[in-house]
Parts: sequence; C-alpha cells; structure tokens
Amino acid sequence: MPNEFWRDLYFDASKMDLATLEHYGETLVWWQRGINWWIGDFAMFAEKLGPDVLGQAFPSGVSPGLVARCKAVAKAYPNESDRNPLATWSQHMQVSNKPDRLALVAAMVDKGETTDESRASGPRWLLAVDVNYFLHRFWHSGAGVEAASGVAGWVARTVERLREKGLTDVACCFDSPTNHRKALTEGWDDKYKDRPPKDPELGQQLGLVYSLLNDRGFACICIDGMEADDVMASYAKQFDGKTTLLTQDKDLRQCLSDHVNMLLDVEWTEDETSGEATPNYKWLSAAQHTEATGITPYQWRDYQAIMGDACDGVKGAIGIGEKGAADLIKAFFSAEGAIAAAHANDERIKPAKRKALIEFEDKVDVTRKLVTLRTDLDVPKNTRLT
Repeated sequence: MPNEFWRDLYFDASKMDLATLEHYGETLVWWQRGINWWIGDFAMFAEKLGPDVLGQAFPSGVSPGLVARCKAVAKAYPNESDRNPLATWSQHMQVSNKPDRLALVAAMVDKGETTDESRASGPRWLLAVDVNYFLHRFWHSGAGVEAASGVAGWVARTVERLREKGLTDVACCFDSPTNHRKALTEGWDDKYKDRPPKDPELGQQLGLVYSLLNDRGFACICIDGMEADDVMASYAKQFDGKTTLLTQDKDLRQCLSDHVNMLLDVEWTEDETSGEATPNYKWLSAAQHTEATGITPYQWRDYQAIMGDACDGVKGAIGIGEKGAADLIKAFFSAEGAIAAAHANDERIKPAKRKALIEFEDKVDVTRKLVTLRTDLDVPKNTRLT
C-alpha cells in the first residue's frame, strides 16, 4: 500500500475517487481481520521461547489485555484450517470457549451475519448488578461524593470487558425506598432492617448513580416495595439465557443454578508500563458454592433462617450461629427437619440447641419469608445492550 495516504495515526483519503476508496476499504478490512490473528500467533511463538520473551517481544506501551485476548483466541483455533476466512476475528472470539466453535462460526457465515448480528443472535447473557451494595461499599471505603461516579465507571468498565466474552444484557438493580418485608416483623422486638436514617449525602449519591448508569444506556430497575435482591432473583428465574449476579450478598446464593452464577467482585489492576487496566474476576457457581458449604442453593434459605442475619435484623434461632446452622441443615436437610429432630430429642443436637430450635418454631415461617427472595416480579425486558 503506498505511503502517500497514511501517516502515524492518520489516513488521508481526501483525494481518492470512488474506485480507489473501494479498493482501500477492502484492503483495510482485510488487514483489520488479520492483525489480531497475527498478534495471537506471534505471542504464542514468543511465549514458547521463554517466560520473559513475550514481554520483550512487544513494545512497552502495548496493551497486555489485547495481547492476552489475541493469544487466547489463537490458541482456541491453532491451525490455519480452523479459522474461517469468511468470519471476523470477533466472531471467532465470541465462541472461542465452546467445544463446537468451528460449527458455530460456520453457522454465522451461513446466515451472513456481521459481528454485531452474530452477537445479538447468539445465546443471551444477563449481568444483574446490585447497585445499592456497591454504592454503599464505595461510600464507606472513603469515596464520599465521588462514590456515584466511581460505581458508574466501575460498572461500565466491567460491562465493556464482559461484552467481549459474550455479555448481551445488563440490569442495574436498586432498592426501593419502601420495603415490604418490614411489615412481616411488625410488633417484633427485632424488626427487619431497623436502622438509623440514611446519611442525606449517601441518599443523593444513590440518586446520582441511577442517573449516571441510565445515561450510559443501562436498564435501571427499582420496583416499589422491593429490594434490589428481589429484582435480581426475578431476573435469575425469568431471564431466557444465562444470568450472572454481580454482588457479594450471600442472600443471592439461593438463586444459583446450572444457568445462574455469581460474580462476587471485579478487581482492576493497572499495568505500570502501559497503564492498561486488567480485570481479576471472582466467580461463584452453584457447584462451587455447594462444595464449599455442603449446602445446596435450595437449602440456603433454611440455613439463613436458622442462623439469622444480624446485619438485616433477622434473629434466627437464638444461640445457633453459622457453623451450628450448617451442621443442622447437613444433618436434617431443612429447618422443619431440624425442629422435628429437636422435639424427638435427637442426640445429634445438644440440649441447648434443641431448646433454641423448639423456641424458634413459632417464628420459622416468617423468618424464612424474610430471607426468601421474590422471583415473580414483573421485571422490564429492555435489558439488551446496544
């Protein structure tokens, strides 16, 4: 390609006629399609030469994230014959983690899809974000009046990176100012979420982060009387596709399933040389949760009911903590099973815990309602990313 048309960071097409424009348009797209493959192949070869060679092979300002993505996709399609010349690199990337990726790419080509069309027509994947949780976390970490902008930027950056992995939908979920669960503990000494008034500035930050996320084009959902958890649980139950719940709130573990996982956190680290931000994801699947706790997602509500939640004002069975509640659920499968065993003087339960379970019997139904998330809310369907 003659150098008269291009310079560093600039292409001068002002003097081209239509035929020349068409020629260079085809050529530039050909280069663009190939460059990520070339970077990936180059990176794989450099890496084989030694652990330090890869860092030396590229200039210091290159994005390590770009190199890593190109290398990963090249590894997924190691042979030249694996790479469909009629598909884009991005289409190959979209399905690079699928065992039938070659067939999936071929299907995109057969349909005549562009990169954006293939992303839209593929399996849908929703990220439901517990905005209240992360706004409070940013606020209490010292962000203050910068909390809203910090959360909005963090969410946007996370969405942008997950979109490269196939994310199609986002729902930013908020607590309603009113809470239907408070009526369940009316007249109780320990009322649900009986907390001091919220700092007025924190309340302003919650309103601001709603506006900032909405302005970025994300669906923002707040349903009267409901918590963000209920909105997220409803999406987990109703969304036609995979759902990821972005939160550390353990209440949401009851929603885990073969198509619902949790993203507990995303920590961003910045490369000292290039300034490129690289994410570190903390995922949790249903299988990982069950293996770590010995409690299935279905049993999680009974476990929480017995244990209680001091943060939310859920009392639970007095004197039975996290380990005790877990042991009871593992042994007796449910709160009712544990209470029945207590009535039967089961020797696996110490006398003090038997007494606590029997005294808890009158409140077990209401307590379980407090920790059970709603899955039947009429949540908006306009969550697709544009």
